[in-house]
Amino acid sequence: MSSQALSQAIQQLKQEHIRLCKELERVDQALSTLGSLEDVAPAKRGRGKKVKVAVVVTGRAKRKISAAARKRMSEAAKARWAASRVKKDAPKKAEK
Repeated sequence: MSSQALSQAIQQLKQEHIRLCKELERVDQALSTLGSLEDVAPAKRGRGKKVKVAVVVTGRAKRKISAAARKRMSEAAKARWAASRVKKDAPKKAEK
């Protein structure tokens, strides 16, 4: 092939690449509008472009805390706060 034909072919390929990138952006926009990007991560395209990647949530079950354990945690936290308030208020009472 001649140099001119090769350069013309390269130019056409670049234009097609630009057109396809724009088309993919429109498709991505439509998917994000519909909320489907959370389920499927889009394919990585090109260099240097930042692509939104959906976070995949594992099927791990949540831990459940009993009511008694929550009450113990609450009481412990209240005790810690009360102790810190006593320490904080002690110098103020001494000044008076």
